[in-house]
Amino acid sequence: MNPGYIFPAVGLIAAFVSWALVGVVIRLAPLIGLLDRPNERSLHTRATPRGGGLGFVLVVALGCGVLWVVPGFMVVGAPGGWHRLLASYLVAALFIAAVSLRDDFQSLSPGLRLLCQLAVAAGAAGGIGYFQQLTLPGGGALDLGWIGAALTVIWLVGLTNVYNFMDGIDGIAGVQGLTAGLAWTVAGLWLDSPATAWMGLLLAGGCLGFLFHNWSPAKIFMGDVGSAFLGYSFGVLPLLFLRELPPVGQGPGAEAVPLFALLVVWPFVGDGFYTFLQRASRGEPVCKPHRSHLYQRLVRTGWSHARVSSLYATWGVLCGVTALGWLTGAAGSAVMAVVLPLATLAGIFLLVRHREQKTKARYV
Repeated sequence: MNPGYIFPAVGLIAAFVSWALVGVVIRLAPLIGLLDRPNERSLHTRATPRGGGLGFVLVVALGCGVLWVVPGFMVVGAPGGWHRLLASYLVAALFIAAVSLRDDFQSLSPGLRLLCQLAVAAGAAGGIGYFQQLTLPGGGALDLGWIGAALTVIWLVGLTNVYNFMDGIDGIAGVQGLTAGLAWTVAGLWLDSPATAWMGLLLAGGCLGFLFHNWSPAKIFMGDVGSAFLGYSFGVLPLLFLRELPPVGQGPGAEAVPLFALLVVWPFVGDGFYTFLQRASRGEPVCKPHRSHLYQRLVRTGWSHARVSSLYATWGVLCGVTALGWLTGAAGSAVMAVVLPLATLAGIFLLVRHREQKTKARYV
């Protein structure tokens, strides 16, 4: 199997199937009540179909099925085999998607959603694995022990929710999924981890197909079904990757994977974490819907959805390249792994403040 031919074809097929399936959802959504109606917190002005994430959810599910039947993808010594790990991921991810789809139809209580996410995250940490080692730039490997299991649960639940909170304008969640998925694809190919590369490509291709319908002006929104699925999937990918890596890896090794996983989704995590701290410091409810994220504030200063999403796509590419340098041990990558994410987040913040002062837009 020649990845030089197979993987580009898989990406294009995934994008096409996602595009076609999302087109079906666009036609069906108004008939079954899947509509997002504007409210005081919205950044759109007309009722728009939602639930478009169903398209790439099905693409990933079908792609996982291919991994089960195509020879050549069964990989190194994961206890119970890669099939079991993949099944564990897919069942949990589809459960997250199902709960979130129910939320798209009629809002569930935050407590019930969190309980479901905690149960799934704990199951993933126990059934797939958890972060056992961590390398920080400029330091040695740190053994996490049982704390790694707790951090893994926090990581999975946190990223699932951050992705949901950040899906607020046309295109932004799709471009983050595209750039992060491509970074995982390159990482898998570089370190001879074909199943990881395959999963990254399915996610990237699915997001690309969705973006043809979601780019501004969007014909459909991703919905919680898509954003929660992507957040959970990008949270689990490093756990699967760690089980696929050979005992003797390349570059810094398996302990470099947690930071790599964080860097490839840093635009969402950075914006989300900053906004969380900002609202907490003001005594504002951190989990209540709002328009305080940096990307939302940029839109309120007059930037178009397309312009803001393009900015975040560029940010995602920069973080992805930095993450790949870190994972493979490139010269200077340790410094860049610290400097670039912090510098870019600061740059986005300064841009927002400049625009708000120029346009007199009010922080909400």
